[in-house]
Amino acid sequence: MHSAKKRFLTDFLNRVGTYKIIMRKNKMILTGLTIFTLLITGLHCTEKKEAANKNGASSPALSESESKTQVWKMEEIYWDYVQKNDTVAYKKLWHDDFIGYPSFGDGVADKSRIAVWIPALHEDKNLQFSYSLHKKAVNAIADVVIVFYDADEIWRDKQNNVVKQVPLKLTHTWKKYGNDWMILGGMAAEKK
Repeated sequence: MHSAKKRFLTDFLNRVGTYKIIMRKNKMILTGLTIFTLLITGLHCTEKKEAANKNGASSPALSESESKTQVWKMEEIYWDYVQKNDTVAYKKLWHDDFIGYPSFGDGVADKSRIAVWIPALHEDKNLQFSYSLHKKAVNAIADVVIVFYDADEIWRDKQNNVVKQVPLKLTHTWKKYGNDWMILGGMAAEKK
């Protein structure tokens, strides 16, 4: 019996020692993997921050009110470009990955098609195109601002009489990239 207890105890201690060695190795492996993961994550975040800084994305945060004001000003600039038939400047307001549902055409459009409607507004040289904007709501969430508004497209003759007026309802989602606001998405429709 005594030798059975001794064998049991010896066997038990050997197993405990082996267990401790395995646990130490596992702990070392886990610690190494944790350190490796933290280093890779830190490097990735640093690279993203450096890339953002190169793209001018390090502008100071704006208050909600400042963001709303700036984006509404961008909507006014948008319509100023439309009135001047300046499709080159107009297209610079749109993010390269923009997709939206415009009031023209039969479906969604990307940036390449976003300005095709503007020249048609100016085809009749006897009429002067203008517009009026009616802000409905502006919502700012961090560096993203969503605007909802109505716009009237107005054509006047040489005597300044309104010949035609088309009411629209619009929404645009703007995001700040560095110092520039760009349109990410939007939708427009004739208001009935």
